[in-house]
Amino acid sequence: MDNTVSKATKKRETWKNGKEFMFSCIGVSVGLGNIWRFPYICYKNGGGAFLIPYFLFMAILAIPQQILQFSYPQFSSMGPAKAWVCCPLFKGIGYAMIVMNVVVSVYYNVIIAWILYYFGSCFTAHLPWTSCSNAWNTENCYSRVLPYNTTTTNTSLTSHNVSSLTGIVPHSTAKTATEEFWQYKVLELTDNIEDMGQIRWTLLLCNVAVSTIVFFCVFRGIKMSGKIMYVAASIPYIFLTILLIRGLTLEGAGQGLRYYFIPRWEELLNLSVWSDAAVQVIYSAGFAAADLVTLSSYNDFHHNLYRDAMIIPLVDAFTSLFAGCVIFVTLGYMATTFNVDIQDVVADGPGIAFMIFPEAISTLPIPQLWSALFFFTLFTVGLDSRIVHLQVVNGALADVYPHVFRSKVKMTSAAVCILTTIIGIPYVYQGGMFVVQLVDWYIASVGSLLIILLESSVLAWIYGSERLSKDIELMVGYPIPRFWQFFWKFITPITTFFIWVVSLVKHRPVTYGAMSYPVWSIGVGWIIAITPLLPLAVNMIYTLAKHPGGLMQRLRESVKPLPNWTKNMDEDLQTRDSDRHAMLL
Repeated sequence: MDNTVSKATKKRETWKNGKEFMFSCIGVSVGLGNIWRFPYICYKNGGGAFLIPYFLFMAILAIPQQILQFSYPQFSSMGPAKAWVCCPLFKGIGYAMIVMNVVVSVYYNVIIAWILYYFGSCFTAHLPWTSCSNAWNTENCYSRVLPYNTTTTNTSLTSHNVSSLTGIVPHSTAKTATEEFWQYKVLELTDNIEDMGQIRWTLLLCNVAVSTIVFFCVFRGIKMSGKIMYVAASIPYIFLTILLIRGLTLEGAGQGLRYYFIPRWEELLNLSVWSDAAVQVIYSAGFAAADLVTLSSYNDFHHNLYRDAMIIPLVDAFTSLFAGCVIFVTLGYMATTFNVDIQDVVADGPGIAFMIFPEAISTLPIPQLWSALFFFTLFTVGLDSRIVHLQVVNGALADVYPHVFRSKVKMTSAAVCILTTIIGIPYVYQGGMFVVQLVDWYIASVGSLLIILLESSVLAWIYGSERLSKDIELMVGYPIPRFWQFFWKFITPITTFFIWVVSLVKHRPVTYGAMSYPVWSIGVGWIIAITPLLPLAVNMIYTLAKHPGGLMQRLRESVKPLPNWTKNMDEDLQTRDSDRHAMLL
């Protein structure tokens, strides 16, 4: 092995500057959930009233957790697979995060593939989801945009189209043209999960295309992906602003904003509103998927992580609020145009992206342009997250096996992208949407909240909140306020535990619309839910078994940081840190 390769296997990458880290964090925090999940959750839980618990949890949960997740990987210059040398007994937390990341990234890739399919469909003479005259349409189809679109419709359904403008649904089985395009053209959806049908080759090609684009963004390491993030994290704001300005000029925009911002105060008495607000904060930040932990591990030891931890949650919250404005001015316009109540227009999260918003945009002049802008915005937002998903896996492999993977970023990235595409094949079958719903339903029900609870509790109580504060002081050069220790020790763990219990109490078996899943698939769902937690149990047993002595002696030894924990500090600081740890024990 020559000297160049030898050095490459030993030296870990770092960000060229703090801006690359900042934009990468914004890219992963500002995801698809900000654009389609947040507006719907806000609407469902009292409009403006929901914003109160949302911003409260952003302050008492997101910011403290962000500081914590930036601190220990930056201190050790190690990602989630290795950073838990600070407390070896709980090293499985890092592996659990990586497993969670892999599971999410596979179906996230497919969601972006759907978006890419829609984006490609925008470049046609007539948007294919606006009419009922297509080969995939059924006799139950009706188009709410007929008077604004010259495309012909099924002759037998003309009266249905006209009556739909008054808000009268022709019959209980009727579907809009956008619904039928989504179900019968994009997905070619089967009846249930027990009938998976055949592979949707077009979606498979879109999935391959997404993986290929992600590969070319990452194959040269974080130096390249960091520069791409400058553009990828900025584009959504440009296009969202364009869409908002256009939306504010439409009739009914004010109605949508009033529905969005005027609180229904009685909703604050509903426990699920508070639970949903906290879950949205956690979901948006991606705390359980190792994204932020991995990104911060590439920081310089003295990078000002405290400043970034204040800024990024605020950007995340602002983006959710801003995207909500874009969605709701459009929903208000739809309600006015179609003469229906706004509460009858709003659908669930994916419905907003793939049915409601495309339908609304198709009534505008040059609908192809506005549709392309919307789906390109969604694509860039999703791409930001997928880039970081790949970085997490690459970083974990390079940390655990540096001599094998650290100098082979290109090959590693290609292998991971190929594997992700192969694992994602069940999602692109005709019944793949049922699989996506199953995995998405259960992966966050138990594992993600428990991972966050353990992470904050172990670092605050076993590693020590005082010690963590001192570590941050060593890095940023000044002491941070002591009240953060109170949040790490009490507020964050108690809040997370409360949300976890409520989510378990509220949990219901998976459904797709009104369709229930078979019992065997629900069992598979719970297996998916606990899979990320298996590394926790396995690592605890292994760590305790390798130490000599009785159980208490094994426990004491297994929570002591390993020598390489302080490898970034000079000898004087290592001695000081060792003395402090001895006092804490």
